[in-house]
Amino acid sequence: MHIRAAGLDDVPALARLNAEVHGLHVAGAPERYRAPSTKEVEHWFRGVLAADDSATLIGEIDGEPMGYVIVRRSQVTPNVFLAERHFAYVDQLCVTAGARGHGHGRALMEAAEAQAREWGLATILLDVNGFNEGATRFYQALGYATAGIRFGKRL
Repeated sequence: MHIRAAGLDDVPALARLNAEVHGLHVAGAPERYRAPSTKEVEHWFRGVLAADDSATLIGEIDGEPMGYVIVRRSQVTPNVFLAERHFAYVDQLCVTAGARGHGHGRALMEAAEAQAREWGLATILLDVNGFNEGATRFYQALGYATAGIRFGKRL
């Protein structure tokens, strides 16, 4: 897989890739996620690509987009209880179903980690929904560990 910085010309491909992975979220938690239109997703990606606090990296096989990762610079604002912390946050990782299981997600995450190091950050965080057991296993296999757990109860 060849990984490069995504540009505005990649917006349609990013939206197509996103539809596949976001569909899993909509199916897994329909009360939380909505199915946006392609136009909405493309608009969102244009904003992400214009932001100076993030990097969108796209992975291609023989010139065909197969996945992407969005990593952002983030921080915790200090207050009476919390120390200031700066970290990278993986906003989204997507690999098409047909390309999964071949190391492409690992390669995209390694690229995200390299980006975080380039920004001078020593920590990278991400979130996984409780219903997404495959993603949990994937990140654990990469050495990620639970940093916190959010509980919820439907009333």
